[in-house]
Amino acid sequence: MNKVHEEGISKFRLTLKRAPAPEQNQFIALEKWRALLYRLGLVGEYPTKQIGYGTLSSRLNKKSFIITGSQTGHLAHLQSHHYTRVIECDLKRGSVTAEGLIPPSRESLSHFEIYETNPSIQFVFHVHHAELWEFLKKTSQNSLASSSPHGVLETDMAISEYIAQKNAGLFIVQNLKNEIFSFGCSAEEAGKNILDLYRKLAVRH
Repeated sequence: MNKVHEEGISKFRLTLKRAPAPEQNQFIALEKWRALLYRLGLVGEYPTKQIGYGTLSSRLNKKSFIITGSQTGHLAHLQSHHYTRVIECDLKRGSVTAEGLIPPSRESLSHFEIYETNPSIQFVFHVHHAELWEFLKKTSQNSLASSSPHGVLETDMAISEYIAQKNAGLFIVQNLKNEIFSFGCSAEEAGKNILDLYRKLAVRH
């Protein structure tokens, strides 16, 4: 199935090949963390717009990864058919090729760029939170400027250099409001980055 896939305000050219859902062992670590992040409001859906937010992925090999499916943000728990394998991306063309039962998240290109930039990274968590974003913007060196209106959807030197130098960390892009990217060599690293930030902000209130 070839089409231009649209979710929220982002679009990409999608080829979805119908295939069995991923095996449980391929997404169980993602689901553990996603359930927790959902309870904290870092993954979910904007009710008035009915647009989901929050995307988690894990690397399968050099070019492919498992990612949460499109429009699943409103679900507290995901099953195997809610995950999709992304097997190929082209940043210049804005194209994604995936295998599974539902389209992958619109953030697939962002996740791909992070994996492509640093082969050591195995997990990428992308969450939304207004207060955490503002906190990072004001107090952190992890607030990155981007010349691209799409942030990490197009290669940007400042973002690429930051990711290439770290195997684990988190960052925001200044023109992607409320969006926080965390990455690591394990699901625990990627998740702990976000939890530590969440707890730090809670202590300040």
